[in-house]
Amino acid sequence: MEWSALLTGAPAIVVVAVCSGLPLIWMLGAVLFASPAVRAEMHLTSFRTELLIRTLGYNGLAAILATLMGLPAAFVLGRGRGWIARLMWVVLPAALLMPSLSYAYGWAQLARICRPMLRPLGVTFIPGGTADTLRCIWSLAAWLWAVPAGLIGLSLRRMDTTIQQQALLDGAPLRVTLRQLLPSIIASLAVVTIIATQEFAVYEPTGISVVATEVRMVFDTGAVSSPDNPIAGPVLQGTGAMSPDQPARAAAAVATALPLVLVTFVLAAAVIWASSRSSAAETIAVGQWPPILDASWWTILATVLLLLLNIGVPVAALIKSLREPLSLGHIWRVFEPQVTGAIFVACVAAALACVASFSAAGRWTRGLLLATGCTFLIGGQLLAIADIRIYNRPGLEWAYDAFPAPVFAYFGRFGWLALAASRATWSRPWQELRDMASIDGASTWRTALGVIWPLAWPVLLAGGLVVGALSMTEVPATVLLFPQHPMVLTPTLMTWVHMARFDPMIEASLIMMAAVLVPAVVAVLLTGLGLKLARRLTLPRAGGR
Repeated sequence: MEWSALLTGAPAIVVVAVCSGLPLIWMLGAVLFASPAVRAEMHLTSFRTELLIRTLGYNGLAAILATLMGLPAAFVLGRGRGWIARLMWVVLPAALLMPSLSYAYGWAQLARICRPMLRPLGVTFIPGGTADTLRCIWSLAAWLWAVPAGLIGLSLRRMDTTIQQQALLDGAPLRVTLRQLLPSIIASLAVVTIIATQEFAVYEPTGISVVATEVRMVFDTGAVSSPDNPIAGPVLQGTGAMSPDQPARAAAAVATALPLVLVTFVLAAAVIWASSRSSAAETIAVGQWPPILDASWWTILATVLLLLLNIGVPVAALIKSLREPLSLGHIWRVFEPQVTGAIFVACVAAALACVASFSAAGRWTRGLLLATGCTFLIGGQLLAIADIRIYNRPGLEWAYDAFPAPVFAYFGRFGWLALAASRATWSRPWQELRDMASIDGASTWRTALGVIWPLAWPVLLAGGLVVGALSMTEVPATVLLFPQHPMVLTPTLMTWVHMARFDPMIEASLIMMAAVLVPAVVAVLLTGLGLKLARRLTLPRAGGR
């Protein structure tokens, strides 16, 4: 192998090995070499079975609601024309990057505002009650509905239009279209379920027990809920003993999460299967669709109304709940250190993701997406616990007590997005460019520097920006790695979220929502620019035919 190939691909390999490889190795060791008492926690007792079913039931319902809400938007994204469709491609992904903690707090404030009107109807938001549980499920669905909208919209945009035109002649356009979209719908349900099961910040403030809340409780206190004690019970159920040391608590947390992790990988396999079926059924370049297949007016109207509902309502509820008038200057003066600290950490994570993305675009190494995909699937809490155990030792204080450990966790959590952007540059049109450069005698480094990077830089940079934006709003990993750290705001928000109508919590939520929109919108615009540049690769070939 030429030295330039090693030089080009080495940064991506090193970053993935540190951020994803080491945590996966630690988790494997924690499972294989766990003590008998901790290994016993992996068994599915009646309580743990009920916990797993409750977790999948709540979050599966959120996935169904999110997919139903995402269908109208998917038709606008997939068959919309003009400025409305282009605007939706910017707004929907940006809204998805809003912090889940702040978003759920907005819906909680709406429930508080509406409580006097709902009480005569017998609807009371008792913590952990039916209405409160449904509020949490709705919060997750309203936060994640952009995921099925994007996945199904992309599938619809790549669909063979001749089949849909024939369906119009047969009088069954909706039935035929939904049948063609079924693989994407299945993938959307699985993806939303996976993401929702990893979010403990929505359920924890109201005391609802799901696997994510139990994992945090086990690692923080060494105790897990039980049928007799909904607050805390013994982790080591056979002995009734607590686990005072961090290694035992970490291993017990992994044992607590293991059944859900296995289910998560099964869901991921369903996504891969659905994606392969979708790819096999769709054409890659179908050209423009006829006007008769344009998005209908009612799908556009429904999408606009859903945007107002899912974004406008919780934000308006936050503003309405403020006791003092909203002052952007005051908010910035109060939270400027934490916000700038969060931006700094996110910028470092984005820079690391860009290094890996550009490196992998220059030379692809098998296993990069697999490793980063696995660390995404295990969730932010387990990834943070693994990094704590790896770096919480003498000689590594520089990583554990500062920003490197969280940055490593953020890349392990979201780095697959940046690498997916790199992988796109290894499709057939790009490979033809590489082959032509190779015929001209260019090395791997020269091909990347002179051919690939100048064309692919917008998409590669967008992948890094998305990682940075998600790092700013990541809750599970941040709360464990940065507890009460003055550099970031998320741990403080997690403490304030228990307080109803608390102005600092509301103000901090609003400023975090605003801050994350900037890199999100820039990433979407860069992706659009990158797609335009990539289309030029197919034009000569299309004209040659």
